[in-house]
Amino acid sequence: QYVNMGRGLYDPEPVFRDCLDLCARLLFEHLRIDLRQALFPSDQDKDKASERLNQTWLTQPALFAVEYSLARWWISLGIEPAAMVGHSIGEYVAACLAGVISLEDALTIVAYRGRLIYDLPSGSMLAVSLPVAEIQLNGTLSLAAVNNPRQCVVSGPTDAITVLEETLATKSIACRHLFTSHAFHSGMMDPILDAFESRMSNIALQPPRIPYLSNVSGTWIKAEEATDPAYWARHIRQTVRFSDCLTELFHESERILIEVGPGNALTSLARQQGGKEAKAFQSPPHPREPVSAVPCP
Repeated sequence: QYVNMGRGLYDPEPVFRDCLDLCARLLFEHLRIDLRQALFPSDQDKDKASERLNQTWLTQPALFAVEYSLARWWISLGIEPAAMVGHSIGEYVAACLAGVISLEDALTIVAYRGRLIYDLPSGSMLAVSLPVAEIQLNGTLSLAAVNNPRQCVVSGPTDAITVLEETLATKSIACRHLFTSHAFHSGMMDPILDAFESRMSNIALQPPRIPYLSNVSGTWIKAEEATDPAYWARHIRQTVRFSDCLTELFHESERILIEVGPGNALTSLARQQGGKEAKAFQSPPHPREPVSAVPCP
């Protein structure tokens, strides 16, 4: 996430703008701020807005809103998804587009999820360049994500992450801290799972009308999973098996993958795993890329 993500589409593209406006209106009662002002601040407020956007209570609904609006924009151009996969919060966008959850309910539950996590003790996450079979964890650390066959993310208390980083450095194993406030997909999420499942049980959930991949299983979501509140609680806690999801997608070599979100992280992962044959493309550019934010349809 970054300040002004989606700005290049918001001004010239009515479909994107209308969707983001709708999300902002629906989120106002949960966030008590206008999402558009948080995303598109004045120049003098940019640093303060950037700091606020990195807080989980705002990060998660902001990402959802931008990703959902991007998806609707692509669909308005005639680019209909044959299948979808999200990465963590992105699975909520996939579920919404698939008809599992209404937009209003999705925004409500994503804002609630972000606030629950924000109120937890802080933690850290470490990207590690090792296959999952070679990752050794102590009792306080968790495997948060498997992003490709040789890249995992470990999550947990900051002191334990620091010890792991030092241990890996002695073995010349590449790793880097992720810029996060909390230890997502780790045991540090356990205190909120019951409350989240209880809140989710009040949300109407329907079987998906478009196939999408589950972060929890690494394969195609089942109707009984998508409509089970306990599944969405597990989704907060368990490993994001994104690499397994990519393997499923690459079973069909002609698939074209479009990253429907700000930046190019998932595009990079897809290209790393799929090699030269991977047809993966991003939507808006990464903020450090000096190109137009409006891709050619």
